[in-house]
Amino acid sequence: MQITDVRTIRIEVPLERSLGVSRGRALDARGAAFVVVETDAGITGVGEGVGPEPYIVERIVEEKYAPRLIGKNPLDIERHWAAMLTDDLYKDRKGQGVSAASGVDIALWDIAGKHHGVPVYRLLGGPVGGDLKPYASDLFWQAPEPMADRAASYVDRGFAGVKTHLGRGVDADKERVAAIRDAVGPETALMVDMNCGYDRPDARRAGRMLAEYDVYWYEEPLSPYDIEGLAALREELAVPIAAGENEYTKWGFQDLFEADAVDYAMPDVMRCGGITEATKICALAETYGTVVTPHCFTTGVGLAASMHVMAASPACEWLEFDVTDFPVYEALFETPPTLDDGRIAPPEDPGLGVSLDPDVIDEYRVD
Repeated sequence: MQITDVRTIRIEVPLERSLGVSRGRALDARGAAFVVVETDAGITGVGEGVGPEPYIVERIVEEKYAPRLIGKNPLDIERHWAAMLTDDLYKDRKGQGVSAASGVDIALWDIAGKHHGVPVYRLLGGPVGGDLKPYASDLFWQAPEPMADRAASYVDRGFAGVKTHLGRGVDADKERVAAIRDAVGPETALMVDMNCGYDRPDARRAGRMLAEYDVYWYEEPLSPYDIEGLAALREELAVPIAAGENEYTKWGFQDLFEADAVDYAMPDVMRCGGITEATKICALAETYGTVVTPHCFTTGVGLAASMHVMAASPACEWLEFDVTDFPVYEALFETPPTLDDGRIAPPEDPGLGVSLDPDVIDEYRVD
């Protein structure tokens, strides 16, 4: 079996309601870059790279990586990972090159699963436990009352955890945390994501406030460049620290672990190096006694990739599940995921268990 083509499909989905995050920032559209790898055996693999600029992922995949892969055996996944990321004279340790390689790597695992007729998590050695435990992601910035009402609706649907985006001042954050906690009750895990919104002094103030409301984790309070600051917060605060969605490769996560900077590591499979690297990050986290809860705010392709990694790792806990009615989420699954008694089963179809429905993709495709 040989690779005959490597290409990308870009989409952009305009949003009816802006998704507000820290420091007054908001998303008015969500884009994605799908990587499609075709073979002479008639097997096609699909992956996704999170850039965040999809057009840059497209350029790197098609001009840098495709020539290295065409004509090669798609099952030589580890070799192709090295060819993309470690064989060059100049290292590409972080950034869009790793994101683009992540999309290719995921597509190659999709091919491998389809070739062997099994879901990817079985090729990774899973399953290691039962079904996956999801939390509802995300509650974006609004007035306290509608945020609280929305959070309660997720609990009513059966989610055991809810995550919200804050980071617009400690007093304003406190209003919303108080309202949400009151709405979801004391038994629901409440996660708070600051999207790198604070400097160290305000991050401390916010962290002390969050502890008063029994917040489950305090996500990305600081810039991802400030590993020492994260470690200091973890030492000083009672609320656990979560970070890693902006980190790349096992070497980047080794820096986080050696600094004792996180309680919850959050590799993004579509950014950190794909399924190949995410499984190594999980193994590394296990040696440090760190829980892994992958970041996954993306399309159904990314969700499926994350689910397979989680199903095969004893280090993983909490599946991030997008509840914002994103039209390229459940619609891309061969068998859409369903919440059953607070759990979601990993895909059982061969490969990732997803496909790019042409009707759905064509509606949002960017040429």
